[in-house]
Amino acid sequence: MLKIYNSLNKRVETFSPLAAKEVKLYTCGPTVYSRPHLGNYRTYIWEDTLKRYLLSKGYRVRHVMNVTDFDNTIIRAVKKTGVPREKMTSENERFFRQDLDKLRAIPAEKYPHVSMHAKEMASVVKRLLAKKAAYPDESGRVFFDISKFPSYGKLAGKKLSGAKGKVTWEEYKPRKAGDFLIWQPGEKMRGCRCCESESGTAQPPWNIQCAAMSTNALGGQIDIAMGGYDNLFNHHENTRAIAGALSGKEYSKYWMHIRHLIINGKKMSKRKGNVVLLPDMERRGYSPALTRFILLSVHYRRMLDFTWAYAKKMKERYSKLAKGILLLKKADGNGSPRFEKLLARAEKDFLLAMDSDLNAPKAVAAIEKFVFACNRLPLSKKQSLVALALLKKFDTALACLPLD
Repeated sequence: MLKIYNSLNKRVETFSPLAAKEVKLYTCGPTVYSRPHLGNYRTYIWEDTLKRYLLSKGYRVRHVMNVTDFDNTIIRAVKKTGVPREKMTSENERFFRQDLDKLRAIPAEKYPHVSMHAKEMASVVKRLLAKKAAYPDESGRVFFDISKFPSYGKLAGKKLSGAKGKVTWEEYKPRKAGDFLIWQPGEKMRGCRCCESESGTAQPPWNIQCAAMSTNALGGQIDIAMGGYDNLFNHHENTRAIAGALSGKEYSKYWMHIRHLIINGKKMSKRKGNVVLLPDMERRGYSPALTRFILLSVHYRRMLDFTWAYAKKMKERYSKLAKGILLLKKADGNGSPRFEKLLARAEKDFLLAMDSDLNAPKAVAAIEKFVFACNRLPLSKKQSLVALALLKKFDTALACLPLD
C-alpha cells in the first residue's frame, strides 16, 4: 500500500484517491525563457516516477502540467534580448519536450499555456470578486483577501490569515504574507496577442495562473499537487487559497514537494550561471538514462548535491549494474533451487521501498542486490528470462535501468 509524505498535514499518509482507480495529478511545469536545467529535471523526473508507479499499480493518471510562456520573467528576458516572446518560448519548450523524451518521461495528458488562458483567469477573478474573497484597488489591480481563507498558511506550517497589508510582488516569505495580487493590467507586446481578456490586455500574476488552469483542466478538487520545494510557499499556498475559495473544499488531497538539486553546495540557478544542462551531461558521456539514475539516487525529500565527482561515482555504480544485467542475460546454467526465493524477496523489497514514500534509492539497492545475487547462481536460461522480466517490471516505474 503506497504511503506518501503529505506537505499539507506534515506527515506520511496512506494514499487513497478521491475516485477509486483514477488519480488527478497537477504538476508545476517550466517557465520557458531558457532551457530547463538539471535542477528543474530532478523535479520533473520524480513527478514522472510517481506517475509511472501509480500506473504500474493500475491507476489511470490524469496528469496536467502547465507551461509558463508569459510572466514577468519572460517579459524581462524579451526586453533584455530583443527576441520575440513567441520565438523564445516555443524554442525553449521544444528543448524541454526533447529533454523529457530523452529522460524517458511520459508526457502529461495536457500542457495548458499561460498565454492561452487569460479568459479563464479573468473568470476566476470575477468569481472571487463576487464571493467577496477578492477586492480591486484604484489602479485596476485585484487582490485576494487572505482573511477570507482561514487556513491560509497551512502549507507553510504557520497561521497567516490574520496578516495585514497587500503584497504586490510575487515572491515573498511567510513573514511578509498579506493580501496577494491576482490580477493586473498588462502592456501590449509587439507581435504578441497573448493574454487578451474581456477587460483588455492582462499580465496575470503567477498567483492566479495554476489555480485557474488546473481547475479548468481537472476540476475543483484533485488528488496530488506536486512541484519543487521552493513552490510550497507562496505559490502553492496561494493556488490552494484561490481554488479553495472557489469551491469551498480543500483543493488537493495531497501535496508533494521535491527538494532542490544543488551544485557544489549551492542552488543551481540560471541567475547564478551555474546550471548544468542535459546536453552538458551527454557531452561528458552521461546518457539520459544514467542522468535519470543520478537524479533518482537521493530521496526526493532530501537535497541532492551534484558534483562531477558524485556523478562519476554514480556512473561507476551504473556500469557495475549494467555488467551484472549483461551476465544475467548470458546465464545458461543448470538452474538453482534458491532462485524462486530470491525472486520473491526482490519483488517484495522493491514494492516495500516504493510504497514507503516513493523510496527509489532503496528500490534500486534492492535491484542491485538481486542482480548480483543472481550472478552468483548457476541460473538456467529460463530462470534468467524470468529475472529479466522482473527487472523490466521494475523499470516501468524507474525508467532508468540499463536493460538494453
